[in-house]
Amino acid sequence: MSGRAKALSRFAPILVGAACGVLALVLLLPFLSSPMPGPAEWVLTALGILAIVGLVALAGHLSREAGRHEARADRLQRRLEDVEPFAVAARHDLREPLRKIITFGERLRDRLGPIPDPQLDRYAERMSDAAERMQGMLDELTVQARVNDEQTRCERFRSRDVIERVLADLADALLARNGEVTLGDLPEIRTDPDQFRTLFGILLSNAIQYADEARPLRVTVDGEIGADGSVVIRVADNGIGFDPDKADRIFAPFQRLHTREAYPGTGIGLATARKIAERQGGQLLGRGEIGIGAVFTLILPQQKASL
Repeated sequence: MSGRAKALSRFAPILVGAACGVLALVLLLPFLSSPMPGPAEWVLTALGILAIVGLVALAGHLSREAGRHEARADRLQRRLEDVEPFAVAARHDLREPLRKIITFGERLRDRLGPIPDPQLDRYAERMSDAAERMQGMLDELTVQARVNDEQTRCERFRSRDVIERVLADLADALLARNGEVTLGDLPEIRTDPDQFRTLFGILLSNAIQYADEARPLRVTVDGEIGADGSVVIRVADNGIGFDPDKADRIFAPFQRLHTREAYPGTGIGLATARKIAERQGGQLLGRGEIGIGAVFTLILPQQKASL
């Protein structure tokens, strides 16, 4: 709870109590004068008393709710403080021993050469795969943590320029999939360029990862200015797609629709992409059809992204 919300919840019962006092004084004034009030005044007085009772009950309820909210906020803060050392360890301290496991595992396999026992060879391979998967997970967790830690800044830039730089980084992966990316109309926007680049790196890497082996990968990226002034940018591919009923599940952290053997990954990327969109005041939506492809739509509000 913010400081302003805390102050409001704390002083609301006091203000309601003061209003009850003023109302009670107003109701008493006719009885302190002559002649005595008539039936109409008595009815109004009764209604006023009911209003006072209701306001007092409301003040008590607000006071109790304020106490509960403050207690919950304190508990949440303590939990965050407890979790922070583990988050720091995951992002930094675990990386070095994991790097050594991968490095010395590779040296050991190079030194031993081909292992004649198929089962022992499979054990060594699974150990290396698990360590590399853990390293990938730590890398993606670090990216997501950086999104939470960084201050969001706004700059005006051409979205096409940023997306072209992302595509240059992914050139080899696209070539391996015989992929082609077509850029349509892309507006100039005002948002955080680094986070925007991270978001589109995730979306385009996702399109490459889930390409359909039966056909060359084709991706289209285009955008427009909506009727309300918001910026809309779509990334559409002809990959394997996904079940439309699972459109929300794909954005949940560590949620996967396929096995690691079929499609490697950690299940963190799209969760990070949506978090970036929300940090920019926008939203990221997904729509898919199995065997046809997927479309991801980024919507940024007018005040955060505009021509």
